Amino acid sequence: MYAYIDVIGTLFFTIAWLWLRTFEAKESRVLNRSTVSASDYTIRLTSVPEDTTEKELAIHFAETTGEAVAAVHLAFNNSKEISMYVQRGKVMQQRYKCVQKIRYEKTMKKENRGQRKRLKKLMREREDLTLLVRQKDEKRSRVVSQDQKAIQAFVTFETEAGFVAAMTKYSLSWFRTAWCCYPEMLKFKGAKLIIEQAPEPSTIIWENLEYSSKGRFFRKCLTTSVAFLAILFSVLLTFLARDFQSKVIVNASMPCPAGFFEQDQAYQLELVTNNLDLSHCYCSTLGATEQWNINQCHDHLVTTGKATATSYGAGFIVVFMNTSFTWLMDHAGAFEKHQSLDHMETSNMVRVFLLKFINTGCLVLLYGQKWLQNLVGISFDDATDFNVEWYATGGTSLMIVMFMNVFAPHGGSFVKYLRQRAKIRRLERNLTEDKETKDSQKVWYTQEELNDFYRGPSFRLHYRYSQVLVTIYVCWMYAISMPLMPLFGAVSCYVSYWVDKFLFCNFYRTPPMYSDDMGKRCTTLLGYLIFLHLGMSLWIMGGEEIFQGEPLSGEDYPVDVRKGIRSTTLQEKLLKKHLLPIELTIAVLVAAICLSNVSSTFLKRVCGCLRCLTCSKGLKLKNLKNNMNTVQVDYSSARDREIIKGLSSYNILQNPKYQEAFAITPEFAVNHNRVTSIRGYNTKEGDLCLQQTF
Repeated sequence: MYAYIDVIGTLFFTIAWLWLRTFEAKESRVLNRSTVSASDYTIRLTSVPEDTTEKELAIHFAETTGEAVAAVHLAFNNSKEISMYVQRGKVMQQRYKCVQKIRYEKTMKKENRGQRKRLKKLMREREDLTLLVRQKDEKRSRVVSQDQKAIQAFVTFETEAGFVAAMTKYSLSWFRTAWCCYPEMLKFKGAKLIIEQAPEPSTIIWENLEYSSKGRFFRKCLTTSVAFLAILFSVLLTFLARDFQSKVIVNASMPCPAGFFEQDQAYQLELVTNNLDLSHCYCSTLGATEQWNINQCHDHLVTTGKATATSYGAGFIVVFMNTSFTWLMDHAGAFEKHQSLDHMETSNMVRVFLLKFINTGCLVLLYGQKWLQNLVGISFDDATDFNVEWYATGGTSLMIVMFMNVFAPHGGSFVKYLRQRAKIRRLERNLTEDKETKDSQKVWYTQEELNDFYRGPSFRLHYRYSQVLVTIYVCWMYAISMPLMPLFGAVSCYVSYWVDKFLFCNFYRTPPMYSDDMGKRCTTLLGYLIFLHLGMSLWIMGGEEIFQGEPLSGEDYPVDVRKGIRSTTLQEKLLKKHLLPIELTIAVLVAAICLSNVSSTFLKRVCGCLRCLTCSKGLKLKNLKNNMNTVQVDYSSARDREIIKGLSSYNILQNPKYQEAFAITPEFAVNHNRVTSIRGYNTKEGDLCLQQTF
């Protein structure tokens, strides 16, 4: 019966997953066709000749595609320069605030000795900051090479038809790209070009474009090693807690004498007094208050309290390490030098999910593994199979962790929201009729400072995705033996939905224009859960102590006298009648996947060979046209009418993140497109920079 119920649940989950994939693809296509973004018109050249200019690229693609080019933006090997401009920007922000304080003091016109002292101090501070900016500019001119080399380019066409034409012309087969069949007309300055659709401009990390794929791979290897060490540290902490718990349980697990519970309480108490190792036999039938009032039960009460506290402590360790994994992977993602926020956060999401899943759902399966105990140097006896003892220890800890995960991931964000609302309410209660603050000590000298006072934190999409995935994985993984797990998962997803929706609308900042890559990756990961769940069902229901079952051969297995159960091998555990529905389900799913992959791979290879022989584009052009916007609009018109979602330009200076980091204004960014054009000491007060040369 359990196996049939599990098969029905698995089929329902599989159908829901297939529907999710179909719905996701459909909605993605609808959103792409109804949303105008800068990436709809833009291609990215992953490498260009070092002496490339914007004008040369514009002419090349206009001649190649026959479509007008609206803008070209180059990326240079200037990561060090960007970093130095960021440091310069911090000083410039301090100088700007100092200037605003000077203006405030002069505007208030409080002619007294205190004001003159403050003004004098502020004037000295401005001069010091001005000198510091000049020193940073001199240092940058010495360190940074003036002869910068172009490494990538972003070409924005006037129409989507130009984007589709470029993508189609450069979508060559691997044979034509690798060998001498590359069309000469597509080469730029004799070099082969590799293009792809550009990411959204708000997600590009410009200072990381300089790093090669090999360098990023090496950095990923380092961060993966650090993640492995973090898992070992979590294993060590969890095993220490489990070792302490097992010792506590052993001290209170001495068998009770035969007929002990049939005796009266006076006789039981006398036996306990003579042998305190039997205290659990008598004290476990009493309440906590009664145990405290009886001297013989003090040790038992303390022992059971330690065991319970250790169970909850192990749960808190898991939750704490999950939070640490998020912090660790955030820093690892920055170290790996991803070229876009999409790639970085998708990578972080997958690894945070794996770390949390291992820490939350897999450690309880490893308690009885001797090789792991030897690795961390801690040894204790624990169940190696799903029996009553495992559910009393590992199963209980897992239930506690999943219950805590319903609320723990949202606690920090919700507390921050409440604190910010309380801070804003205190301010608004102290406003005068003229909307002036009554607190003379609370003054905002710039609009940016006041904006920061009201602005919330960034919405961490990858963190939310990973947390929901861990909850679904663990709850469905153990659903066959812990019926409360799906309930915990449903409640957790329900709470996550409403809390995130509320905070997203009332607290978080507007996130960048992410693509749908992260959502599709999560959907793909959910597909693996189907087989993980079925495999765990076989393991759990194959246990001899709880689910004995009948062998397919009809023969009985020998009984282990020490444990009182039948002794079986792995093959004998799997060849049982009650496991047959699950095994057949696995076989059908594997056959369906293999057949689908083989047929699709075969068709792709055949079509690829035909396209190579006929030099045709196949379905590439059709797919690109299907994703074009429903209502066609020129790029310049969409930019001027402000209907482009997110940033409309691939100019690094128009990215709000870099505007804030460089301490420049949007007006300045409109007239310049090179980082090196930032000059002067008051770019936030006026334009003292060199004019752009094209």
